[in-house]
Amino acid sequence: MKMASVVSAVISSLAPSVFAQDGLQNHGAGLPVVEYHYGMDIDVQKVLHRTDTSDKTGVVPVTLVYEDSQGEVHKIRFLEWGGTTTDTSTPTSIG
Repeated sequence: MKMASVVSAVISSLAPSVFAQDGLQNHGAGLPVVEYHYGMDIDVQKVLHRTDTSDKTGVVPVTLVYEDSQGEVHKIRFLEWGGTTTDTSTPTSIG
């Protein structure tokens, strides 16, 4: 009976970290998004997720989910230039 209690305690203690990791796999789902403004002080210790803009053209919104130096997870949104220099969504004709 003691072993069952120990196993139950271990599983219960690990459950919050499993749920936290699940939230990160959903790219910070449930976290409030903070809109970045110039000069805003942010403390990024580790980037957990960043929007891929490699196939975008022009100025596009980017969402960054990161962990700060205190271990807290945050989500911030800002604008940046996309990674392509030409619009690949409209075909061009050669003629």
